[in-house]
Amino acid sequence: MRRSNPGNVVLDDFCINVSINSNMEAAFRKIQKQMATFLIWIVEDMSLTAVPRDQYGIFNSEECYVIYSASQPGQPSGVDTVTREVKNEKLEYHVHLWLGSDTTPNKSGVAAFKTVELDNILNGVVTQHRESQDYESVRFKGYFKNGLRILKYNPPGKINPFPRLFRVRGKTCPVLTELSEISWSLFNSSYILILQTDKYVFFWVGRSSNGSERVRALEIAQELNTSVPNSELVIINDGYEKTLSEVYKKEFNKIMPLDKRIILPDTTHQDNLANTSYIRLYKCSDNDGKYRVTEIRDGPLNHEDLESESVFIIDQGTNGIWIWVGRKAADKEKTIALRNARGFVKKKKYPSYTKVTRVVEDHEPYEFKMLFSCWNDESKMKNKAKPTILIQKFDAQAMEDRSSLAAETQLIDNGSGHVTVWRIDSPRTTEVTYDRHGYFFSGDCYIVLYTYKTKKENHLLYYWLGTHATQEDLDCTITKLSEIEAELESIGFQARVIQGYEPAHFLQIFQGKMTIFQGKGIMFDSNGKNAKLPSQYLLKVYGTMKYESKAEQVHMKCSSLNSNYCFVLARGKQSYIWCGQYSNGDHREMAKAFVKKEFEIVLEGKEKPEFFDLLGGKSNYDMSLMKHNFEPKQVRLFCYSNINGSFLAEEIQQFTQKNLIPEDVMLLDANETLYVWIGNLSSKEDHKLSLALAIEYLQMDPSGRDMNISIIHVKQGEEPPTFTGFFPSWNKKFWKHYKSFSRLIRDIESSSKGNGEHKSNGYIVLSKTECEFDQYDKYPLEILLVPNEKLPSRVDPLRKELHLTHDDFLSVFEMNYKDFQELPKWKQQEIKKRVKLF
Repeated sequence: MRRSNPGNVVLDDFCINVSINSNMEAAFRKIQKQMATFLIWIVEDMSLTAVPRDQYGIFNSEECYVIYSASQPGQPSGVDTVTREVKNEKLEYHVHLWLGSDTTPNKSGVAAFKTVELDNILNGVVTQHRESQDYESVRFKGYFKNGLRILKYNPPGKINPFPRLFRVRGKTCPVLTELSEISWSLFNSSYILILQTDKYVFFWVGRSSNGSERVRALEIAQELNTSVPNSELVIINDGYEKTLSEVYKKEFNKIMPLDKRIILPDTTHQDNLANTSYIRLYKCSDNDGKYRVTEIRDGPLNHEDLESESVFIIDQGTNGIWIWVGRKAADKEKTIALRNARGFVKKKKYPSYTKVTRVVEDHEPYEFKMLFSCWNDESKMKNKAKPTILIQKFDAQAMEDRSSLAAETQLIDNGSGHVTVWRIDSPRTTEVTYDRHGYFFSGDCYIVLYTYKTKKENHLLYYWLGTHATQEDLDCTITKLSEIEAELESIGFQARVIQGYEPAHFLQIFQGKMTIFQGKGIMFDSNGKNAKLPSQYLLKVYGTMKYESKAEQVHMKCSSLNSNYCFVLARGKQSYIWCGQYSNGDHREMAKAFVKKEFEIVLEGKEKPEFFDLLGGKSNYDMSLMKHNFEPKQVRLFCYSNINGSFLAEEIQQFTQKNLIPEDVMLLDANETLYVWIGNLSSKEDHKLSLALAIEYLQMDPSGRDMNISIIHVKQGEEPPTFTGFFPSWNKKFWKHYKSFSRLIRDIESSSKGNGEHKSNGYIVLSKTECEFDQYDKYPLEILLVPNEKLPSRVDPLRKELHLTHDDFLSVFEMNYKDFQELPKWKQQEIKKRVKLF
């Protein structure tokens, strides 16, 4: 079993008290501040030794390592980094202290001291990370695109002893961990384990393991198999161990006695589903020699909460601790910041493996900034210019050819395609006539089908939900969507749009004239005609371009005015455009789309008394200037797992198209829009839960995301340019030759030794019935024989047989589940009574 790491407890005191040669570490002498590079050292004999590049990604559980990354901000770094000089640009520095689970206090202390030394060489602007084995950060794992290998110590020159047991976890960065013992107690239904002997590599596939995880793990198993001459790869399904041919079963049984097999359903993932929305801000102070940590507030946090003169701790619970060091903070506070953060972890009684990261003001990495609702970076905002191209001149093919522009603007074309609009008034669905396109009512729901042509005909489905729509209308909308989607051959995407959060292309469809009125559009007849608009209203006009412009009805009162906008006041035949003092000519041009031919321009401060009379008299309104100096957030990609109805996210840094996994549902967070990508091999259950997944993601974001942003569902192979443009070098034929796990297994089976039958290699081609059988949690027979009130909560007392493994089912019922299902119900019940599973 793994030993607890004593270094985790005394590391910080050791950093201060240990006597270490104060001369500069020899390993650091070649480091230059303007050199982009990636380096790894291991602690040996109280100093650092460079790890050979061909060993990058291989770690020893008894050792400590220091990892150094210097790169241009936002650029990838890792094992493929080519050392080069970067001129006239600040580099981003990261230093990681990696602690093996079985390391010693001396080694961890030396490593910690060396990270501080390296930070001093780089003028104290390094982001320092404390990483523990099995709990590495997203950034750390992102350095190793081919995964990590964490092995037990083996003296140089000595051949690794057999047998060896490995666990493989991780979809995007597979982590192969050599386990300290070989025992059924280390097996779990959600794991993939590899048992290597001098003759065989037994690849054991947990019943609940992830499809994409299986693909990456199989690649590793094949590598291990080729590393030993004449070795043979044997694939084993969880619960089907006894179906192995005799020769394989005999070898496997020697090491893993089948009569001792006990594998319980996975609960470890459920325990690790920490509340990622939890966040607290603490201020650190050291007055009169007494160190204090004072809670300031909980989330969401703002950049303004941080002060340059101080040090702050951002507490995310078991998700990690950040300590932020202001540039004007006292030198002593800067020096002991990381140690104090570790003390905070202990005081809070968080696990010793909790990630701790120190960041320095003006050198914060993006993952730190993402914790805040908004981040002010004036230098970056000055460099952030709007696209200079006239977007309305672009057709759909041009935007597809320039997908990066489509992604930046979130525009697919100039809106010149064919538009069909339905108004939902449960149980009726009425098509809206062309002359009423663009008119929406807050009490209704609408479906908008947009069809455009590139090299083929493309369909986009938007469903717009008014803020006062009823649940019946919402349900009816979803039903109608399914009908429309079933009629069309392919859908580019399906987008949920909530009133007030319309995306750019949706507004472009209506050429900047979308108008939202309050209430229900109750005056439609059965043909969708004769919708009477209000005879008097006040509209707030948004935007300066067609893809930004819309008007929304507000209360007809002076208090509704705002100096940053233009407003349209209509009363009978009178129309006015009121122009706030901070609006510009482009605002006014957009406002003209919402008035009749004759109108009057009214400038703020020069209104006539009768104008205010129309609004019920003059009163106070918002006259402050809105500022938009927030740094745009980085686009992020997440791979999601559904664990018993809860979602576990795994972020992928520096993502590419290769990271989109056909077996999974992925989330692309583009800030104002959330894309849900549906892989072609993902399960129907994941499809059903995909909207809930997106909503839960927004709820759990510690920065306090708006729950109403657009959520767009995209299917593999039908991705629009507004999505593909976020991926460098998108290739439409990328998945043409992709092989699923089952396909890879078939290929192995067809070329395997022996008689070539499916069962010869321990892998079973499951029927649909057997696949359904394997979806249930499995328990040993003795657990299922207890009284019903003592059964595990997820066991169905009326169908206990479903919770047996295949091998146990065969042993108890003397037939497989498929044959059992084909029996009459009365016969099934009779057999269940006989075996005491009724």
